[in-house]
Amino acid sequence: MIELNVPRLHLAQLPTPLEEARRLSAFLGGPRIFFKRDDLTGVGLGGNKVRKLEFVMGRAASGEFDTLVVCGGYQSNLARIAAAMGNRLGLKVVLVLGGEPGESRLPTGNLLLDHLYGATVHMVETVPRWEFGTAVEDVAEELRRKGSRPLVLPLGGSGPDGIAAYVKATEELRAQLDAQELRPSRLYVAVGSGGTFSGLSLGALNGGASYRVVGVSISRTREYLLQQVPLIAGHAAEALRLPRRPGPDDLDIEDAYVGAGYGVLTAGCREAIRLVARTEGVLLDPVYSGKAMHSLVDHVRSGRITADETVVFLHTGGWPALFAYDAESLGVTGAS
Repeated sequence: MIELNVPRLHLAQLPTPLEEARRLSAFLGGPRIFFKRDDLTGVGLGGNKVRKLEFVMGRAASGEFDTLVVCGGYQSNLARIAAAMGNRLGLKVVLVLGGEPGESRLPTGNLLLDHLYGATVHMVETVPRWEFGTAVEDVAEELRRKGSRPLVLPLGGSGPDGIAAYVKATEELRAQLDAQELRPSRLYVAVGSGGTFSGLSLGALNGGASYRVVGVSISRTREYLLQQVPLIAGHAAEALRLPRRPGPDDLDIEDAYVGAGYGVLTAGCREAIRLVARTEGVLLDPVYSGKAMHSLVDHVRSGRITADETVVFLHTGGWPALFAYDAESLGVTGAS
């Protein structure tokens, strides 16, 4: 067992289920596919950010802070869950949400829920999407001037504390795999800011997992992530006192499924969302899990994954973002 001396809240509904997707496997002609259902973590309609925020916000329960400052895209899953979790803890939540010029700011999907939870929302234009400049610190400084004590969360919750969450999640998953006598060859997961992927990679390296973690980028290039992930994973490994840390040769990152960019539907993502909904009754989202599932499906069809393998798909949640897309873009208009 990997021991982590990190403050933690206990709000998530854990362990999340490990479910076999038999009808999806049959439709694809193999392999055995299992869903690790981190869309069912509970708080704020669930998702991988719940695990991260248990650790990132561990210090918030000490009374040192009275406000959370969170940044993300207009349809940020982190923002939605932080707003819900902040309410559970009696903390004010201030969101700094960025998007590119022309991107819809209508209160739909996650953004609708942010307002329903009562968060204060500042919307700024960001190009590229994850470059906030001084906007987040400007908001935090203004709060300090007014007497608040803000805790500023890292983008994506992807600092060492958030990464620790998926080091521990690896132990949970491995216990479930051992209980079912499963030895999967691969674990598929979407990669945005890289925190979940880094935690899973650290957990696999330091825990002796049987599988290789396959990260499917939803916005950034493979070259960028092969530079960035070793840095953030190495920093986390040092902070968490883990002996092994991944280098570029240890990382399996796909960037062929990004399409036109973050949150922009591709034909393969659209098909993957419909396929999983109609075989398993499970909802994927257009930003993260839909693109990651497109990769898995494509790897099966191309023979990269063989029919006798077992693979795990980590469902990171995010499905409320479906409701920020119209029916036509999702391919569900008219008779089907």
